Amino acid sequence: MDFKKETKHFFSKKFVGRKYLLPAIIFLALVSRLIYLNVVPPSLTNDEVNIVMNAQSLIKTGNNIPGVVTGIFGNPEGDLSGGIHSEISSYLLIPWFLVFGFTWPYVKLPFVFASLGILILIYLLTKKLVNDKAALISAAIFAISPWSIHFARAAYESIFSAFFYLSAIYFVVSQKGWKIFWSLPFFILGFLSYFSAKTLLLPLTLFSILVVFLLRPKSSFKPIIAVNVATILFLIFYMPRLGNSPAGVRFNELKNQNVSRLVDKSRTESTDFFLISLVENKVAEEIKIRLKASLEVFSPSYLFIDGIPESTPALSIPSHSPLYLIELPLIIFGLIYLAKKNSKSLFVLLGLIATTLLPNFLNLQGTTYMIRMVYFFPLLSVFSAAGIYFFLTEFSAKKFLKYSFGILILISYLLSFYNFLFHYFAKTSIVNAEGWFFHQRILAKYISSSISEFDENIVIYTPEPKHAFYRYLFFSGNYEDKNSVEKINSSLVFGKYEYKKVLFKGECPDSEELKNDPDSIHIISARMCNGFEGNSIASLKDSSHIYVIINDKLCGKYVNRTYPLIKDYKFLNVEKLEVPVFCETLFSNTSGI
Repeated sequence: MDFKKETKHFFSKKFVGRKYLLPAIIFLALVSRLIYLNVVPPSLTNDEVNIVMNAQSLIKTGNNIPGVVTGIFGNPEGDLSGGIHSEISSYLLIPWFLVFGFTWPYVKLPFVFASLGILILIYLLTKKLVNDKAALISAAIFAISPWSIHFARAAYESIFSAFFYLSAIYFVVSQKGWKIFWSLPFFILGFLSYFSAKTLLLPLTLFSILVVFLLRPKSSFKPIIAVNVATILFLIFYMPRLGNSPAGVRFNELKNQNVSRLVDKSRTESTDFFLISLVENKVAEEIKIRLKASLEVFSPSYLFIDGIPESTPALSIPSHSPLYLIELPLIIFGLIYLAKKNSKSLFVLLGLIATTLLPNFLNLQGTTYMIRMVYFFPLLSVFSAAGIYFFLTEFSAKKFLKYSFGILILISYLLSFYNFLFHYFAKTSIVNAEGWFFHQRILAKYISSSISEFDENIVIYTPEPKHAFYRYLFFSGNYEDKNSVEKINSSLVFGKYEYKKVLFKGECPDSEELKNDPDSIHIISARMCNGFEGNSIASLKDSSHIYVIINDKLCGKYVNRTYPLIKDYKFLNVEKLEVPVFCETLFSNTSGI
């Protein structure tokens, strides 16, 4: 068998596989992003529910939902804590909601399609910076990438920013003359669609000047200079308005409040030393902390083994990294290949990756890598693809070795993909259930079923009542028609989280409050309030009690276990469960039946 000839034939335009290979890759990506979308992940985090609910409020009223700030847009009202987001993310959801409706899990479709858009952009960028064959490989790698699947199935606005910024980068890399000016609106959209990505705009446009110089040294620089001038003018207009808006409080995230304390503590732990201020000072400590926050992403353990650390459970994949271990050698060989064959493309890619370090360098509030680095992980697919291409071309003189490497890489990816599928689909909704606030999805089902069957008043005592109320409204379907949305919003303006017979409070009840209202159902956060017993919504991970229910009328006769044990996806789709199954499966008792 002539492997070189067969490989050439496989990638030739005459071979039917070439015609359908990219669509097949896109189909694989689509399936992996849609299957079990209603239960994995099992609910919505605070950031997700903010932008989803805000989009519905914009559709029904034309205004933000009270409690959410969208940058410099709108007139925010209500409790704004934990509700500051980018300008356009909610607006981007509106067309999809008008078509697919405001229902679970269809609200996630825009993020799925954004991920597919990134896949196509990675294909086009690799085609431009490496070659056609590596482009198909990079698309296949991104289709099954743990990072890409995880964030396609979530509802985090960062994926929109990644799509827009990569679109802008593609215009810079591929277009000539004044066509490059088409990158400007995509740069601006990337800036406006995710708060942490705002720090990327100017560095990206400035770096684009160097990209044009490297890739097209004889072309005119006027278009890319014009892009930068327009960007600077936009920022001159935007930044003062951001500083004067409620969203301006996010400037505080750029400050390190602990640096003085750390320097003082460090000096007390050493003897007097000549010119100690040269090494123990605020500037040195500040740089060290910020470099650590931005460069830890390059830890092989984080990238290829366990994905630790991430400050938010919902951002991580249980016991899995954002990349596959097989990609460690592939990225190294990709770097070698590009250094040998296309150093200009290597410089462009490394420069783009360097810009992704800025959000974590500047913002030390809950350092994250999976979400803040925006287009970092998609670009790594290009290096992995270049590494595979290196293997399949540099060993062309040794057919058997080349063939063996190809089979080994394919098997490694298939096994790695299966391992990821297990950790993601079998564990995410159990191990990270609380990080995704699945207990509040259960709570919404319990409240809706109780009102439907008993028509009783229900009071919920919980931390962050605003977000718990948002999730109740979403999963119960009470935030659908214009009249209910307007009525709910009018209460939210004054920080009242109530609708009809349901009231959410942010403090613990006292004994008198319960005695004076014996007929109502009281649902109390066991993490916030002590000393209450009854049936409970328990943690799927460790069986600890999350909500204790006083005067439980719905599940009282059905609770017969001390902890929930989920072994089938159908039990995670709580809205579809009959009440007896719902109670028997997901509820326990604090007394330990």
